[in-house]
Amino acid sequence: MKRAYKIKTINNKIAACAENNFEATRAKEVSFIMVAKGVLGFRESAHIIKVAEDTGCSISIASGKKFGTTKSILSFVNLGIMPGKSLVLNIKGERNEEAFREVSKIIGGETDGNS
Repeated sequence: MKRAYKIKTINNKIAACAENNFEATRAKEVSFIMVAKGVLGFRESAHIIKVAEDTGCSISIASGKKFGTTKSILSFVNLGIMPGKSLVLNIKGERNEEAFREVSKIIGGETDGNS
């Protein structure tokens, strides 16, 4: 037991460095649980993909057992997102805050996808 403690004490410096790197990496990826207030059809899906391209982020949405990414517009449409449906939004990238604001407007039904 003492030996394990000593090894842990020796590795504290390494663990602290790894924790700092983890914090920097973690800041680039965010996940949110949301409730859709609008329908996610072709127009809204295309707008989410445009937001991903403009911000350089990777956006994925999960709803139940279904999963959609910005790699395919059909993966978003096939989620069948209707008002009141819960989903998990995951955004990876440097400009994730900007992407979240735009995508939450789309999912919240605040925009028609033409902006």
